[in-house]
Amino acid sequence: MKKGGGPVRDFSLAEEVRKDFTQQQRSLPDFSNTALTFRHLSDSRLRGTRRLFRLMGNRYLTKLMGTLGMRAVDWSLPGARWAVRNTVYKQFVGGTDFEDAQQSIAALAERGVDSILDYGAEGLHTAEGMDASMQEVLQATEFCAQTDAAIGSVVKLSGLVRFSILESYNDKVIDFENVADAELKAGIQRLDRICRLAYERGTEVYLDAEESWIQSTIDQIAEHMMARYNREKHVVFTTCQLYRHDRLAYLKALHRRSKQEGFKLALKIVRGAYMNKENKRAQTFGLRSPIQSTLAETHRDFNAAAEYCLDHLEDIACCVASHNEASVVRHISRMQELNVDRNHPNVRFSQLLGMSDNLTFNLAEGGYNVSKYMVYGPVHEVLPYLIRRAEENTSVTGEAGRELKMLDEEVARRGL
Repeated sequence: MKKGGGPVRDFSLAEEVRKDFTQQQRSLPDFSNTALTFRHLSDSRLRGTRRLFRLMGNRYLTKLMGTLGMRAVDWSLPGARWAVRNTVYKQFVGGTDFEDAQQSIAALAERGVDSILDYGAEGLHTAEGMDASMQEVLQATEFCAQTDAAIGSVVKLSGLVRFSILESYNDKVIDFENVADAELKAGIQRLDRICRLAYERGTEVYLDAEESWIQSTIDQIAEHMMARYNREKHVVFTTCQLYRHDRLAYLKALHRRSKQEGFKLALKIVRGAYMNKENKRAQTFGLRSPIQSTLAETHRDFNAAAEYCLDHLEDIACCVASHNEASVVRHISRMQELNVDRNHPNVRFSQLLGMSDNLTFNLAEGGYNVSKYMVYGPVHEVLPYLIRRAEENTSVTGEAGRELKMLDEEVARRGL
């Protein structure tokens, strides 16, 4: 009995509640739940999305429209931008700028999903263009600081310093106290302004991984920024592409360095985005490809990286950026084995806007930290990104095929 004459505690009831809670904790999200996945889509938008994914399933048509679509937009042909904006742009892009994307951000937030803002313009090779790219990310960072639903911004380092400069330093050790190259120094300063603002405003910065022949330069700069701004909290996230056979070892070595140097390690792990380009270059120059020999090896290293981050959760904040359902299920199961809270601040899942909504929304419904990469930008500037998204979805098997199958099931369930 409690002091003060309170009621006697019913231990049998408490045990039932505890068992029920444990069962809930151990349950996995139902990623096949189409009603929950597409709840945000009206009947007309659902049908339109299914039509789009069916069109993207035609490899020849996607390739043809990618080439013609880019030229049509570049040449400002009548109706070209309207056609792109109302198909692939509408599916995969949040808006022309982050203010235009507010409706998409708010809609995701209503379902418990955060946004990571990614300015999708590519190929800005002039100093003016790189300054403009920096200003765009600075504005996005300020926006994130004022909007709970947007947690951070994305930086592609080749948008802040010329690709050729990054390549020229790939086999060198950068002396950050005395950077001799004026362009490299300017690029590092641009990134430093972004990271410093994120640190001051309490938001995050996600540095994209890029081609292997500039990635060592990016790694050095990313580590430099983490050492500066990740002392008390996780601000700067670097990215590991696990379709490279050396990245798991790099991740573990980086973890050791972070402990030795006293900064908090923050990672986004992905499978990768440059496989064809990497293999072609290696063949051209007679080099060993940095890409894994088989897809199974990529899956193996990705899952091992995710598990390693969970096993060192107090040291590492990890964003599991995956469209692979098996990897997501495996990660959740491992969290449960280790009794890691669903909403642990060092564990996050992420998918691209317009893709794998069954993972995103069912994870959010289950109480996990999950975000969408919210690409934004004018139609003509994000077109290269959109072409890649369309090409990725031409396969009728795997993740993209599953997405179309689920759209078909939801259309049937609604009787449309």
